[in-house]
Amino acid sequence: MEPTLIVGGGLTGLVAAERLERVGTPVTVLEREAEPGGACRSLSDDGFVFDYTGHLLHVARPETEAYLCDLGLWQQLTVHGRKAAVVIDGRSTPYPVQINTHGLSREVRRDCLLGFVRAWAKEATEEPEDFRAWVLDRFGEGLAEHFFFPYNSKLYRALPEELSLDWVGRYVPKPKLEDVVDGALGLHDEEVGYNATFRYPAKGGINVLPNAVADRLSRLRLEHAVARVHLGEGWLELADGDRLPWTKLLSTISLPALVDHIVDELPEEVSEARRALRWVRVLNLALGVEGPAPSAEHWLYFPDPELPFYRVGFPSNHGDLAPAGCHTVSVEVSLDPGEGDVEGLADAAQRALVAAGLLDEENLQVRRVSVLDPAYVVFDHSRKAAVALLRGYLRDHGVKLAGRWAEWKYSAMEDAVLDGMRAARSVGDAG
Repeated sequence: MEPTLIVGGGLTGLVAAERLERVGTPVTVLEREAEPGGACRSLSDDGFVFDYTGHLLHVARPETEAYLCDLGLWQQLTVHGRKAAVVIDGRSTPYPVQINTHGLSREVRRDCLLGFVRAWAKEATEEPEDFRAWVLDRFGEGLAEHFFFPYNSKLYRALPEELSLDWVGRYVPKPKLEDVVDGALGLHDEEVGYNATFRYPAKGGINVLPNAVADRLSRLRLEHAVARVHLGEGWLELADGDRLPWTKLLSTISLPALVDHIVDELPEEVSEARRALRWVRVLNLALGVEGPAPSAEHWLYFPDPELPFYRVGFPSNHGDLAPAGCHTVSVEVSLDPGEGDVEGLADAAQRALVAAGLLDEENLQVRRVSVLDPAYVVFDHSRKAAVALLRGYLRDHGVKLAGRWAEWKYSAMEDAVLDGMRAARSVGDAG
């Protein structure tokens, strides 16, 4: 019997393989990189540890806790209460901004409070059809113009009206009027949102999680990049020319990458759906710096369009990731798929970091630049139909999809674990 093939050794693919192997189902994982984990990886440099952008574990489901216990990781994960802030016009206030405007200037606070009250008092007419209308209806003009519009336009490289509502839900909590008023007066002291608390390894980077899963696998093939996939004949070809047959194929790599690997002649509607997929890359500037971190927060959000980065984190504030007396910085810049000159963009981000008072370059010890591609799916109005068509076409040809980028969605690390479990159950009886 030919083994089930899993393309992609990120967290979802690893968990799916581990669950299948534990019930005796032969499975081979093909990963193009030299180490497992996909985006959930870490690198070490001169005593500093850097994750590939921020990866924090929010555990809400008992099955996730049970799985982490089974891996022997639960006791190694320290619980942290989120310390995050939003910086608007050089003024910092706790996140989420909609219930914490007290740290902002009086003029901005007034805009946000009046806008929310007007939106709250407005009689409902019709359901919003796009992100712009949804924000105005839910939060009002002040919060929209000072935070939600500029921040999400910077992150997704799209206008607010171009975005659908398929991604909001638990990620953008709606406050009560009392919460907004209390927040403007500095009286709100309750954390909200799915990421109000998170877990992170007490030692080492986030890669301890995928590594623990990978250690259980017998057929994990690293540096095995897939180059071509033939749906009709049931084989895939690696970059080195080796061909592997498959009877069951589970893909966890990005949906556009998978479709681009297919050598069968695609129906025009499938090609159109592939062209409709939009995403952004993220440039991650990781810095190791001597001295204490310039902020006690875990991360800061920057909606200001004049600044190149949308988020700056200080991972050593929640993990043992730097030598004694030093700290780490993670700077994230959103890029279109074809945007070049990564080093030049990283230099610009570093200069802006210095200008914002968040970096003293004389203390810079280590600098690493990486690009996550794809990083975020753009939830525009064509995404849902395009993904459904592609998913149906691939399913009809024996290919299953699992995980954030394969299913072309937004999800957190816990979702990646649960996606792997569900994928294993769909491929075989993995319990």
